[in-house]
Amino acid sequence: MKIGYPCANRSIGCSPSRTFDLRVFSRDHLILTIAENLSCLARILEFNRKAGLYFFVIGPELIPYAAHPANTLNWAEEFAADFAAVGAFVRDAGMRIAVQPSCGFAVPEGKGEREAAHAAAILDAMELGTDAKVIAWAGSGPDRETAQDRTFEWLNRLPGGIRRRIAIRNDDTLSVADCCAVAEECGVPVVYDHLHRDSAPSPCSSAEAMRRCAATWHEGDGAPILVFATPGKDGRPAHTIDADRFAEVLAASRPDNPDILIDFQDREQSALIAMIAAFEDPRLFPGKELRKRGA
Repeated sequence: MKIGYPCANRSIGCSPSRTFDLRVFSRDHLILTIAENLSCLARILEFNRKAGLYFFVIGPELIPYAAHPANTLNWAEEFAADFAAVGAFVRDAGMRIAVQPSCGFAVPEGKGEREAAHAAAILDAMELGTDAKVIAWAGSGPDRETAQDRTFEWLNRLPGGIRRRIAIRNDDTLSVADCCAVAEECGVPVVYDHLHRDSAPSPCSSAEAMRRCAATWHEGDGAPILVFATPGKDGRPAHTIDADRFAEVLAASRPDNPDILIDFQDREQSALIAMIAAFEDPRLFPGKELRKRGA
């Protein structure tokens, strides 16, 4: 079991999703920004390795304006050595990487396929296995039935090389049960999102919902992914984790062995608190290694 967090690191003041105003777009500006983002990502991964945080989720903004017509840069070729180095670091350290849009993934909209292809291309450039996923929000539509139908259609349109990277995530529109129905039909795994568990409730307990999601992960997908967050006052995830509530979810996730994304506004600080709360859990990879060394 790996614990991690998304998007940015507050401790080192670094985000691998820097961008710039399209009005000042230039090839040189784009190359410089991508280089800065990759450097930041490398710094975050080194921080995470030392902290025992073996799971990190990045946004597709690693490559600014990737789908815009103004961007004609073959970034995968231009930065091939840099992406290969990041991928080698991830593999050698036993880490896991995923990609997800920072503001949700409107999967059935026109640009959904392009965004999925771009996110998958980032992971391909790192030469990572299919356990490195693109985490897509499942729902998009005026109602549950429309959202589910659109998700079916979107997944079935994706080429196999991209679809093998996709994992869908329950949200305000589609419940765990809805997503698992999509998974059964389309062969994609479901990420359990605890924050949205009550927004579109399933007719089962949280523990059963986790087990249903875990059962959709098959050979080649890697460990199931579980997202833990609690709501803040502004509708976003809270600023920091409640260790007691996390411990309850951690206990409910047994006997499965998920990788856990800690999604709070203070990023790695909450993930480190979660590490402490989970340290005695025998499923935890870093904790187990430290105990072997007598720490």
